Amino acid sequence: MEFEQDSNLTLPLFLLNESLSERDVEQPDFEISVALDDELLAQICQNPSEDSSIAITITSYELLIAEPSYKYMLEQSHHAQITLNHGPVLSVVLNTENQDVFVSPQMDMMPTFDLGDEGE
Repeated sequence: MEFEQDSNLTLPLFLLNESLSERDVEQPDFEISVALDDELLAQICQNPSEDSSIAITITSYELLIAEPSYKYMLEQSHHAQITLNHGPVLSVVLNTENQDVFVSPQMDMMPTFDLGDEGE
């Protein structure tokens, strides 16, 4: 997965329940689009040790809801965080005021950066 400053990272989100393991990754409940500013990029470019993880609160994101049964999410409060595990492996967790929890699949990531050296 590549990251670029001032772009968006969009990930599918699924309701965390007993049927999660049977869900089709191509049919998420909705998506989250996270704005990747320089501060957030610096935070997600870490690789925690094997026995730890890092939680990063997301302050700038948008919910992309296509399924009508989840439109209520736009009217209630919610908060999201990125979780980094050793690898590094990234996932997003979104919690709602109704105590619903939505999770993204874990994504292997290896941050790459454009250093502007291609023209030399």
